[in-house]
Amino acid sequence: MQPMNDLFLIAINLTRRCNLACEHCYMDAEARLDGGEGELTTDEVKALLDEICSRSNETMVVLTGGEPLIRQDIETLVEHGSQLGLSMVIGTNGVLLDEARVKSLKAAGAMGVGISLDSLDPSHHDAFRGCNGSWEKTLNGMELCRLNDLPFQVHFSVTEKNAHEVQSMIDFTKASGAHVLNIFFLVCTGRGESMSDITPYRYEQVLQQLVEAQEQTQDLIIRARCAPHYKRVAYQHNSESTLTRAEGYEGGGCLAGLHYCRITPEGGVTACPYIPDEDGSIRKESFWQIWDNAPTFKQLRNPTLNGKCGQCEFQKLCGGCRARPLAMGGSLMDTDPWCSHTPSSVAMIEPLVVTANNQVTWSAEAEKRLERVPGFLRKMVRKRAEAHVAELGESTVTTEHMATLAARRFGDKFPGQRPGMPTMELPKQRHSSSGLAWTREAKEHLETIPSFLREGVFQVAEDVARSEGRLEVNMQLLKRLDEESSQERTLPWHAASEQCLEDFLSARPMQARIFIQPSMEAAAEREAKLRNAIIVLPEDVAKVIKTELAGVEWDSDALKRVESAPDFVRAGIKKAAEFNARREGLKKIDSDSLTRFRNKAMMRAVKRMKGFGMNELSFDGFAIAQKKVPRLQENSQAEKRFAEIQEYVESKQGEDGSGLGLLDQKLMDKMKAELKQ
Repeated sequence: MQPMNDLFLIAINLTRRCNLACEHCYMDAEARLDGGEGELTTDEVKALLDEICSRSNETMVVLTGGEPLIRQDIETLVEHGSQLGLSMVIGTNGVLLDEARVKSLKAAGAMGVGISLDSLDPSHHDAFRGCNGSWEKTLNGMELCRLNDLPFQVHFSVTEKNAHEVQSMIDFTKASGAHVLNIFFLVCTGRGESMSDITPYRYEQVLQQLVEAQEQTQDLIIRARCAPHYKRVAYQHNSESTLTRAEGYEGGGCLAGLHYCRITPEGGVTACPYIPDEDGSIRKESFWQIWDNAPTFKQLRNPTLNGKCGQCEFQKLCGGCRARPLAMGGSLMDTDPWCSHTPSSVAMIEPLVVTANNQVTWSAEAEKRLERVPGFLRKMVRKRAEAHVAELGESTVTTEHMATLAARRFGDKFPGQRPGMPTMELPKQRHSSSGLAWTREAKEHLETIPSFLREGVFQVAEDVARSEGRLEVNMQLLKRLDEESSQERTLPWHAASEQCLEDFLSARPMQARIFIQPSMEAAAEREAKLRNAIIVLPEDVAKVIKTELAGVEWDSDALKRVESAPDFVRAGIKKAAEFNARREGLKKIDSDSLTRFRNKAMMRAVKRMKGFGMNELSFDGFAIAQKKVPRLQENSQAEKRFAEIQEYVESKQGEDGSGLGLLDQKLMDKMKAELKQ
């Protein structure tokens, strides 16, 4: 069966120039002041990114070299790709990462940085890199990334000389604040062809060590790169390992030509950095034409392997390294000389094929979440979710099921949106620095969101919660944000309106804009429709920005009632009323609507109090709620808010509350009667 050849990962070698002279470099990079002739221009790289995005923005783009930070346009390229929705990552030796560069890369939209570290022994690393003092500068670059919240991963190239450092490198990576440790196994090409590679025996030994280490490590992703046998070792260790295609992990085995390729500094396209023959040039034909039709790529997608690789039961999970036999004078399809496995008579182990499960369906929300899962993980997630639901004796996969599985597998961390992408840690505290609590369901839901968006969603949710006077972030709020983020424009926009909105949003992080911009666009369009206009003008955008009414007007009497409310609830009442009005399609909130919204909210509160076992309306309810609701325990912000409410209500004893419209006697009597039923 022909595999789906989605492009998960592409490496763009921006330059052959480098500030170091590493022993193992496949580029055979020239000195810093030499080379560079014929490099792709800024516009040519931008055009390539545009073309990649024309088919899909689910591709991770690694800008590398040589040393990519030598290029002065690196931030321009990162920003361009990021605005297209591509995940932009930089692969660097880390020496040039000063604080200004880290901040500029982050501001441009870089999703992460891969930093090469070849030993914990400074002298060995410096000798390997051909530059004294590079070890110290590299570690300084990592620390600057950590301090400035730019996710980074460590790249460690294994040789016979440093293989004994693998466990130490795992421990160091965790301690450094990195999210991923990529361990590379060299293929002897470029400057590295003069080196002695790791022996097949040591190679196998290290792969086993990595599989076991990943099994025991929840807070760090450990991956072997340029080592397809890692998938065979993982399967032998545990046939249900999530690291193999047998479980639907499409990032398994060698990705060359199937889901990955690289671009040379001059625009050549190769299936892999270690396969030197170019299959075309983006300067002569379109990238997608090369990707779809290149002879080498077709051969890699439908391989006819020779020797023991062609007899091996793991050939569809592993397939061996195709560059090694080529580098040793053989053909692309010859046996990988570094594999020590002897094929057995066991039947061929097939990649997972997802078939329809007629016993299990998916909710619309869960299907939507599944679409956000990276393509290389999607089949595996589908299989595991359906099996989980079946085990529970249920019939429909929900977002709650997906959150449970994500938390069970990854704890407080979640895999990246693209292959090898850094993960972003969830907030560990039960209450954020703002004093807000997050319900368990809300935290689990947050874990299902791709990591590169998660921090932005966290910040936006807290901002909205604070503006609405909430004490917690719950699922209702997150669902509302999700719904608002999926809105599409329905009216044409004047160019000046576009600029007005862009000026307002320019200071917002890209992650936050994904959720803020659609709701503001919808609000501006509502303003235009209130004018019976067919185009959105700057005045519509300006009104939304100025009033924050989100397209809902207020009757003067209703607004007066809200303005008479105490400070600690005023913003919450206003925002809640506007949300209810938008949900009901109201253009204006009058006093009757405000009363109706208030009554519904208060009666919902009564139902919750009854659930706590309360049968009368008194201030003892807060103490009862603290015992029943863990997030209210030791929550100084909640205690302060309750004290303010109590003081205000007691000051109004004997009044009918008509100024506020919150605690009038008729409503109080109804609430008391409901509690006693």
